[in-house]
Amino acid sequence: MLFTSTCRSRFGVSLFFLWFSACSVFAQTGRLKGIVRSAQGGFIAGAAIRIEGSTRGASTGDDGRFEFRKLPAGPYSLRISAIGYQPVTQAVTIRSDEVTTVRVSLLHEIRELSEVTVSSQRITPFVSLNKLDVPARDLPVTTSAVTQLTLAQRGSDDLGDALKNTTGVRSNNTYGGFQHFTIRGFNNFVLLVDGVRDERHNISTSAPNTNLANVERIEVLKGPASVLFGHSALGGVINIVRKKPTADFQGDFSASYGSYQTRRLRAGAGGALTNTLRYRVDLGTSDADGFRQAGAQTNNAYAALEFTPTTKDYFLLTVGANDDHYRTDTGLPVLPDGTLVPGMSRNTRYNDPADFLKHKRTDYQLRYVRELGPNLHLSDQLSYSSDNIDYLSTEQLTFNARKDSLTRSSPLYFNHLTKPLQNQLELTYDLSSGKIKQKLLVGYSFSLLDRKTYSATLTGPGKGAKIPVANPILNQGYLGYTPTLYRASDETVHGFYLQDWLSLTEKWKALVGLRYDSFAGTYYTDKVDANRNVTEKGAKTTIRTGALTYRAGLVYQPVTPLSVYASYATYFKPSRRIAPNGETFDPETGFQGEAGARLELSSRWTATLAAYYMRKDNQVESLAGGVYKRIGSAESKGGEVELHGNPLTGLEITAGYTYTRAKYLPFSGSEVNPVAGNRMVLAPEHMANAWVHYERRGGLLSGWSVGAGLNAQSDTYANSANTYVLPAYATADVSLGYRIGKIGLQLNVNNVFDKAYFTNVIITNQFYPGMPRNYLLTMRYSF
Repeated sequence: MLFTSTCRSRFGVSLFFLWFSACSVFAQTGRLKGIVRSAQGGFIAGAAIRIEGSTRGASTGDDGRFEFRKLPAGPYSLRISAIGYQPVTQAVTIRSDEVTTVRVSLLHEIRELSEVTVSSQRITPFVSLNKLDVPARDLPVTTSAVTQLTLAQRGSDDLGDALKNTTGVRSNNTYGGFQHFTIRGFNNFVLLVDGVRDERHNISTSAPNTNLANVERIEVLKGPASVLFGHSALGGVINIVRKKPTADFQGDFSASYGSYQTRRLRAGAGGALTNTLRYRVDLGTSDADGFRQAGAQTNNAYAALEFTPTTKDYFLLTVGANDDHYRTDTGLPVLPDGTLVPGMSRNTRYNDPADFLKHKRTDYQLRYVRELGPNLHLSDQLSYSSDNIDYLSTEQLTFNARKDSLTRSSPLYFNHLTKPLQNQLELTYDLSSGKIKQKLLVGYSFSLLDRKTYSATLTGPGKGAKIPVANPILNQGYLGYTPTLYRASDETVHGFYLQDWLSLTEKWKALVGLRYDSFAGTYYTDKVDANRNVTEKGAKTTIRTGALTYRAGLVYQPVTPLSVYASYATYFKPSRRIAPNGETFDPETGFQGEAGARLELSSRWTATLAAYYMRKDNQVESLAGGVYKRIGSAESKGGEVELHGNPLTGLEITAGYTYTRAKYLPFSGSEVNPVAGNRMVLAPEHMANAWVHYERRGGLLSGWSVGAGLNAQSDTYANSANTYVLPAYATADVSLGYRIGKIGLQLNVNNVFDKAYFTNVIITNQFYPGMPRNYLLTMRYSF
């Protein structure tokens, strides 16, 4: 044991971390441990435990556990509460030199459909993102969440639509199914699934993601987080948290129908197989013709097993699979002023009818947690996935001189086969010295990535077809593809990291972290025949790099409801790009400074305010034909405010505003950067969102609900030269619902005022029209 009650340990103070530890002897003391569960099943994370008549408190982790150390022997009264649950008071007696264990079950305040048992998104503990079982008010970070409640209220079925409720995040959907995001002006983020990196987004900046049938909530940690999750997280981290097993049986079913032949089915159930084994199963399918016939069909299945053979051991096995098919969309080429040419309709999709995007994926995760001691835990999370993206589509539409026809000038085929193996091993240790408390985390991560991308030669009369702008005939003949080569990426990453959270006094908290990543990638291109057999091997290029990143933050709480914080963190992203002449590029590097405040007024209102500055260096822009151009550095500075409230029973309010000034910077040498001073691509200066929902609970009109939302953004540039502009827009959505017992019915109307606008862009001038007014009718049943 590194720390005992008879030793005194001292830790140094440096730029990267600050450790405090000392030991003292308390006579006649004992320990109190506990587990908080929902009476309906499952652990409750983020529950607050207070010792009445004192200032001591704790909160539960992901596994529902909490602990108090060195409590003087005697009787105590515990107050246990959690958002959405009825609080309880429990008497306990602490005995000298003994461990007292309590188990607490909380009842939901109001029985709801399974989709809406979460009371509010504002108090999500973010244990999985920060790996700390401490309240958000004690952390120098900015977090947001989209809960199951909001997903159900807004009828969201894909990740991009779900995150339109998140302040500072702009979702972008391109080519019909590729999702990517800008956070505070930068498109560098890390996507996690249950805390495991989805590396596809760091390689290609975008990837398809299936429907949200198995999703419990979506968490967003803004700013760089490489200390815990590795490289590439300058803008932030997005974590998809899937549903977990429950102790008591519960199930749900929903069916939806809406505009453009939208059809959805979801079903899920969970419960206990034995006293130590619990399960959860979810199925989801959706199909839509889509606006402009750019619809999609998604199908997924998910299963989870939770096993607790002893009070000190916890296993969680999850398996997910999806088989999705998207009708690709290349957008509409616009004129330099952002308008459509005469005769072009916003409803027309100019892709070949045979274009496709197919996505198949299976993933496996096994998590094990072992309690080595009352304040010492070891965890290991092993994951593997097999991801297949098969794509054939028109990429570029080029006008003829008269602008009355278009040429499908760049059809493209590729097949990404990505197979990452990852493991995270972590040791957590809670310790205290007098009034100072620490939560120390030491971890090692390993990632092995095998990725092959097949390319093909395209042939047939459909290649390079010319399409009339007005009344187009889309089927211009067969377009075939024959594989000719594949590009391979073999990458190994070792990460070593340390994080320490300190409660220095009742008013001062600190968070420090340090990480070193060792990155090695080997890249080569092999020629293949029509059956994908290798006919000629290419030369290999190896890129090796390593980086030390860190973060540090301080929290000051002058009064109980208010937390003021400041933080600083660094960032790096290895460059995987290799120019046709074999040239490689330096890793991206950067940093972020942030200051903010969090105000919690009782349990009904939470407000956060943040101001930030971010910088990214060594940027490279990808151009057509495999050409790369250095565009140097960029910065983003701005601020955001977010508000969550429950002023009345059944009334929920969420609103946010972000101001971002993101621009390219001059080169440091004599070379002139032609885009210096220009605004960054897809980084609007102003963004705002709001969602208000009210459900009548009891009395007249009991069970009825109504909701209304707003999403708005200012002009944003479509290219680094700032010659094309996506115009500003604002859209409004509404919902109306009724619930009786276990059955609920809900109508969503999106873009209720039928606003004509553009959402995204590719290749400088190909804009994507937003959906006109549309509706979705959903029936839900819980059992």
